[in-house]
Amino acid sequence: MKQLFAIPVFLLFLAGAAHADKGPVLWHKDVKLSQESQKAIVFHNAKEEVLVLGTELKASRETEILEFIPFPSEPEVSLATGNPLEEAARLINRKGLVFTFSDAVKGGGENTTAPVEIRLSKKIGLHDVTVVKIHAIDRFDRWLEDFFKSKGIQADREKLSAVYRNAQDYIGRGIQYFVFDQVRVSESVRLVEPLIYRFKTDRIYYPLKTSNLIGGTGAVELILVLPGSITEDIWRSIWKIFTRGSDSDIKISSSAKVYPEELTSMYPDASFFSRSAKIYLQVVKYSGTYDFKDDFTYPVGKLVPYAYRHNHRDPIYDAPFTPPLPRDERRD
Repeated sequence: MKQLFAIPVFLLFLAGAAHADKGPVLWHKDVKLSQESQKAIVFHNAKEEVLVLGTELKASRETEILEFIPFPSEPEVSLATGNPLEEAARLINRKGLVFTFSDAVKGGGENTTAPVEIRLSKKIGLHDVTVVKIHAIDRFDRWLEDFFKSKGIQADREKLSAVYRNAQDYIGRGIQYFVFDQVRVSESVRLVEPLIYRFKTDRIYYPLKTSNLIGGTGAVELILVLPGSITEDIWRSIWKIFTRGSDSDIKISSSAKVYPEELTSMYPDASFFSRSAKIYLQVVKYSGTYDFKDDFTYPVGKLVPYAYRHNHRDPIYDAPFTPPLPRDERRD
């Protein structure tokens, strides 16, 4: 029998030592950095994705760290206003989404001679952001070393090699754009203002392999706002593809229909979704080892175009039962 449980609001915006997946690539040897979970909001309109990443980090002493995140196309970068993760948690609570326990899973660019092209270098709030496009991966290692020195960070050879190998893997899969984000982290848990990345893609995209740079175990929580829903079968098949087969736990919530005016507190551009668009809110979660063989990507066109509900057994009559759908979701 599947077990259902409500999603507590506080779990979605309060964390221990956590950050969304912008893999920390460099920090001082004698500093311990923790990464217990990753939290993000993914908006998709079938042509573009908006990724809202909040950062909550903790280090054994105050230090500068440099993080990076790969993108399938050049992103626009901006600073989020308010607290979109908290607003998303409130909306999830109003919509009454519930999780089910799933079975554990076992076991081409422009002509240029520059190896790395800097597309943006800008201070955005507390973030020092650099957007780059890699043209020649064989010369990227030297550029990395010089780049870290320019940021006042002494390069650790082991971490430098890990970053290069990670970038090499992405380049081999046709992903050329990377964002470097430098922030200061202290001993106390500190929420760094979320950044918003908007980029063109016809797939849901969330980078996971950068987490391998730190390793260990933790959780990934994604709040999805999509033109369709992910079913439990889809979610299980996705994680079987992207994890290496080590022990892990996957959860998927029900989904609920939402409307553009309900989303502006999370992402203020009301034109991102058309007024006639069918939009669904859902939460997916992974807990396990940070040892991914690929990123989380899935074609938007393969989502089911309606709200998803879990089939479970009625506790009183011990019979199959599916929670009823509101009228607008029944029409879909």
